[in-house]
Amino acid sequence: MNQEPVAAAPEYCHFFKTLLVEELELETDFQRLHYGQCAIVGRLVLESKFYRLENVRVKSLPNNLSLPEGTISLLLLGLTFDKAAEQSVASGSYCIVRGEVVLCNVVQPNSRMLTSRGVHDKFTSLSHNPAAQKEYLSRLRLTHKPALDLWFIQSIDRAEELLRSRLEIRGLTVR
Repeated sequence: MNQEPVAAAPEYCHFFKTLLVEELELETDFQRLHYGQCAIVGRLVLESKFYRLENVRVKSLPNNLSLPEGTISLLLLGLTFDKAAEQSVASGSYCIVRGEVVLCNVVQPNSRMLTSRGVHDKFTSLSHNPAAQKEYLSRLRLTHKPALDLWFIQSIDRAEELLRSRLEIRGLTVR
C-alpha cells in the first residue's frame, strides 16, 4: 500500500508574524494557511457593512511579483464602526492590523470559525477515506475564506515603504 505521508500538524505562531494580504487571500491549500498571530499592512476599506484590508502595491518589486493596489482584500472580523472611530482609523487609510488568522464561513456567517490546524486535524481524521478527504477540501474552498480576527489596528503613514523594508528584512533572514 503506497500512502502519502501525513504532513505534520501546523504549530501555533505566538508572535505577530509579518504577512502580506496576498499570502493569506491567495493560499488555496487551507492546511498551509498561516496558523496563529500575524501583523498585516494594508488599506482599510468598508464594503457592504464589513471592513476589509486591501493589498498595497510595492512599486519597487517587479510587476510580475506584485498585484496592483486594491486588487484583493482580506475580511477583518471584529472591527465595528465604533471600534474604528475609537482607534482613529477610517476607510481609505493605511493601517497595520494585528490578530489571528481564521477561516470564515462566507455561506453561513454565524457558524464556527476554523483554523489551518482544524482543517489539518479533520483532514487527518479522514485518512482512511481519500475520497472523503478530497470532498472535504473541495467543499471547504467553496464555503470558507481566510480572514483576520482583529485584535488591534493602527493607522500608519508610508505603508509602501514599511512593506518594502519588511520584505527586505525577510529576504535577508529567510534562506
